[in-house]
Amino acid sequence: MVRECAASLLLLPVAGCSYLLDFSDQAIPRDAAPDAPYVQAECDYKEPNDSAATAALITAADTGPAAICAAAGAAAGAGAEDHDFYRFTVPAATARVEVKITYTYRPTGDLDLKLYGRTGAVVAESRGFGDTELISCPGSAPACPALSADDYVFEVFPAVTGAVNAYTFALALTAR
Repeated sequence: MVRECAASLLLLPVAGCSYLLDFSDQAIPRDAAPDAPYVQAECDYKEPNDSAATAALITAADTGPAAICAAAGAAAGAGAEDHDFYRFTVPAATARVEVKITYTYRPTGDLDLKLYGRTGAVVAESRGFGDTELISCPGSAPACPALSADDYVFEVFPAVTGAVNAYTFALALTAR
């Protein structure tokens, strides 16, 4: 009877066999990929912010959610990639600055983080693996000096060509 019921998995009726289909969350394979790593509203968050010149002004109250999305040019083979830039101001008497992004890690969705000074020079860069990237200034991993009062820009970008993912961010400014 077992062999006959196994044949019935082709959905051919077999006498003495019944079909029980489980559509609950528990029946979903643990390694099933999500339908999409982001939604359009996350792609559109604070756009246009695709360069340091068009960086979106944020405060510590802004957190997203945002996304690094497949660019129209990349889909057409032009090699374009989505990068998101955010501008913030460090006030005088700030002892510590932290910039953090959080996302769901997967090999096709690893994101990285860079911090730039007013002149466009890279101040610090976080290129780890996992669900977060964090830059703490002053800090040693990655190296980052104490930041003086000024405007800064951070960039969220794909770790590898073609990586896409949704993320949230946090900006923390701690006074002296």
